[in-house]
Amino acid sequence: MEVIKDIRNELFKRRELVLEVESNKNPGFQETKNKISKELGFPEENADVYCIKGSFGSHKFIVNANIYDSKEILDNMKKLEVTRKQKRESSKIDDKS
Repeated sequence: MEVIKDIRNELFKRRELVLEVESNKNPGFQETKNKISKELGFPEENADVYCIKGSFGSHKFIVNANIYDSKEILDNMKKLEVTRKQKRESSKIDDKS
């Protein structure tokens, strides 16, 4: 596992990581979260892996993850996220008005 980018975001109290992970099969989000927490030494519950990209035939995957200072901050950020379905439903309501 190689860290490509490691940025500290003080506004959201988190580390924003871009990693390159080598694996024989597509790594799952939970598996990747476990691997990152063991390698970098932080509690697993503070991590949010939100994107895993791979190329066909390659064993290298690009992983985007955020490491929060505490579990409470992670929970607050998850509450603020708006899903695609929620965006679509809110735009339908706005169109009807």
